[in-house]
Amino acid sequence: MPFKYCTFLLALIVLPLFTTAQENVKATITGQLQEGGTEKPLPFATAGLYALPDSNMVSNALTEADGRFALKAMPGKYYALFQYVGYENRLLSPIEVAAGQDTLRLGTVEMTTDAIALQEVEVRAERSQMEFKLDKRVFNVGKDLTNAGNNAADILDNVPSVSVDPEGNVSLRGSQGVRILVNGQPSGLLSAGDTEALQRMQGDMIERVEVITNPSARYEAEGEAGIINIILKKEEEKGINGSFGATVGYPANYGASYNLNYRKEAFNFFSNFGADYRRAPGGGNATQRFFENGELTEYFTSETNQNRGGLGGYLQMGTDYNFNERNTVTASFLYRTGEDDNRATVTFRDFDPAGNLLNTTVRNTEEAEEEHNLETTLNYERQYDNPDQKWTFNFKYILDDDTEIADYRQTDQESTIPLLQRSSNTEDETNMLLQTDYIYPIGENSKVEGGLRATFRTVNNDFFVEEEDADGNYTPLADFNDELEYTEDIYAAYAIGGHEFGPYSVQVGLRAELSDITAALLRSGESNDQDYLSFFPSASFSYSITERDQLQVSYSRRLSRPYFRRLLPFSNYNNPRNNNIGNPNLRPEFTNSFETGYLRYMERGTFLTSLYYRRTTGVIERLTLPASDGTAIVYPVNLAVRDAFGLEFNLSVQPTDWWDITGDVNLFRAIIEGSFEGTDYSADTYAMSGQINSKVKATDRLQIQVSFDYTAPQRTPQGRRLSIYMLDIAASLDVLDNRGTVTLSGRDLFNTRQRRSEVNLPNYEETSVFQWRQTRRVILSFNYRLNQEKQQQRRQ
Repeated sequence: MPFKYCTFLLALIVLPLFTTAQENVKATITGQLQEGGTEKPLPFATAGLYALPDSNMVSNALTEADGRFALKAMPGKYYALFQYVGYENRLLSPIEVAAGQDTLRLGTVEMTTDAIALQEVEVRAERSQMEFKLDKRVFNVGKDLTNAGNNAADILDNVPSVSVDPEGNVSLRGSQGVRILVNGQPSGLLSAGDTEALQRMQGDMIERVEVITNPSARYEAEGEAGIINIILKKEEEKGINGSFGATVGYPANYGASYNLNYRKEAFNFFSNFGADYRRAPGGGNATQRFFENGELTEYFTSETNQNRGGLGGYLQMGTDYNFNERNTVTASFLYRTGEDDNRATVTFRDFDPAGNLLNTTVRNTEEAEEEHNLETTLNYERQYDNPDQKWTFNFKYILDDDTEIADYRQTDQESTIPLLQRSSNTEDETNMLLQTDYIYPIGENSKVEGGLRATFRTVNNDFFVEEEDADGNYTPLADFNDELEYTEDIYAAYAIGGHEFGPYSVQVGLRAELSDITAALLRSGESNDQDYLSFFPSASFSYSITERDQLQVSYSRRLSRPYFRRLLPFSNYNNPRNNNIGNPNLRPEFTNSFETGYLRYMERGTFLTSLYYRRTTGVIERLTLPASDGTAIVYPVNLAVRDAFGLEFNLSVQPTDWWDITGDVNLFRAIIEGSFEGTDYSADTYAMSGQINSKVKATDRLQIQVSFDYTAPQRTPQGRRLSIYMLDIAASLDVLDNRGTVTLSGRDLFNTRQRRSEVNLPNYEETSVFQWRQTRRVILSFNYRLNQEKQQQRRQ
């Protein structure tokens, strides 16, 4: 291990020495911006220089107090765009810098005022709620009114192609094998596990969400269904600016937040803060029947009522420093904490086959949960004369501590003495990331890129359950007393080459990942060691049929490693008749993914359709296994193969200037083949999911939005999941001269977002309805922008 570690450190340091190219001298493009007709200088306007024909930004600057500006560029063809509030945009094209030229003088550039043109500029600069590209979908969080005051799980559930079930599990196109990143990297914000962490993560800190359904070799191979990348807010405007927010809602939802930025010359400081108190009811009911030789032997019902939540908060601070126009360092610090007080009551009623009540058992749980997370990040970016050439280095270190302490009190009609139990579940995690990437263009139409990456992760999970004996002493239960030590070291390298020839472009890549994983139960002496080298090729071919029509065919190979909690034999002990336990012998899933996409830019919208196929081996399924003592466990196992076919449609359209519509429909079929302990669990299901969002601009200051989400029923290897649907409505009003926005939203108005499932086995049947937290809520939020007009905040 130390040898591998040192080798990667050396490679990360040495790589730039082999990639530095000879730099050419840039020319200086100068001029002065004035108001047409008056010759009044226009200070602090935005001047941008863009390459022809691909419109990549090459240089940008603010004009001086006298309207003068200076831009830098290598020899080539460009166009310049000047923007100033209250004036029409000014475009100069073409601008040609000759080889060996030191200075190019544009002279006086005039801009004209026009109030109507200003409104048009604002509309063009405003980001749409959804942006579709062939390789990704971008969901701009602030544009969806129903997101105000919600958490990250709620926000993801509004993203097309993504669904979040009532227990918080995230799926992409019907598959839970999805990798969730924050700013393109693993994050301490998700250290508690995607399910819980997303529900604790305040939505106020999220700017946008990117969905990448068929990632190239540039991205880590984790996530067989694709990648969800959460981008946090970070302002970069000059001076002091930002926003403040406050939220109040029912059930209990109270919060306050800010995001601030101070930028002066080469220095930029940014900070995000949020604190909230949330509590929400939840629960459900289930009926479980046990059979022998086709005859019902016993059954029981369970009813769960719970209330979860508490106080949480985060603080992020960071800085960018530009040593010069080519070298930038970014350092940031994030601290997150939370204290939850969770309570639950489960009532069991046992019946004989004739339906006569035999016994009633009541189990009360009081759980205290405390979490602390610390994350530090250091990023370096090196730019070159060619704007497409870049080298980056990233370092991240994460510390996480999560402790759950619970007391249980159980009573029934057959005993006068209550059963007292207690449990402790402590999770400590360290995670370190080292990564470097380099992009080198070859001529105007080709480029190569490559990179190295290493992650070192260690998780210690100490858990036990104790029971009080007749003497009042607590003794541990043997089946629930162990310590898991999980280590995951991943070493990766990749290379990609791409070339454009006319309307066609092709990209091929290869990624290699060496996985060194150990899951050891220290007290029982069990250990599962996995050390394997895997290769992950990717390829894509794109064709620009016209300026408005694009076609792409892509392929990638990916994997999904089992989340460490699925390896853990113990989760919680709230319901001892239905335990979710892990499997230390789980292996990763491997997937070959094929996709064809067609993108159409219309006069007032965008249409994207995708046809995809995924073949996955080693599929992980959670099976319900009945036991002889009248209980059941949920146990993850590797089945054989899953073939998934799908057709997806995405639409973003503006029928009129005051009406926006976005929609998504995913039709898919999944065929699972495999068996466990001699039982066949093959299944063939057809299903669909979709959502539609309609937003109306009633006045210049008032917007109203209605959203509907639906997931159709589908078969599972042991039964089926029933449909889920949800209706949201929201309205926002701009106040305080457009510096403030008040939003009132109602989410899941009919409280229909519940997990409803059926299990049908020869010797066992179960029907259940469950909701981890009630999603029906009403939220009132207020956002105030400091030194930012709303139109400026919307600029891309």
